[in-house]
Amino acid sequence: MTGSAIGIVAAGCLVVGFGAGFVVRPMIAPGGSAAAVAGVAQPTEEEAMAAVRRHRLLTGTPLANATLKLGDCSPGGVGPGVTCMTQLTMDTTKANATPQNRPVGFARVNDQWEVAVW
Repeated sequence: MTGSAIGIVAAGCLVVGFGAGFVVRPMIAPGGSAAAVAGVAQPTEEEAMAAVRRHRLLTGTPLANATLKLGDCSPGGVGPGVTCMTQLTMDTTKANATPQNRPVGFARVNDQWEVAVW
């Protein structure tokens, strides 16, 4: 078989493989639809703020003065639970504390929400 014939066969296999993936994927994992997200448990803003305040940074420092505004949540892609967009202020006692928009992962552990992915 010549090099160009092998290239054509390989390209054809790739096209068939990608096409099959796009056809089969919705049958296996329909996630991302509004119905799937609606059925996922997620913390309230108060539960999420309590979890963040209990969370300790790598230095061992708790975020006791943090405030949090909870945004949209979706099933966790990196860890267990859900990932939520948040507006987080790390230390509200500092005059120059600025809010950060960032995703935070939350998981339910022993009937309370905890930070799962920082």
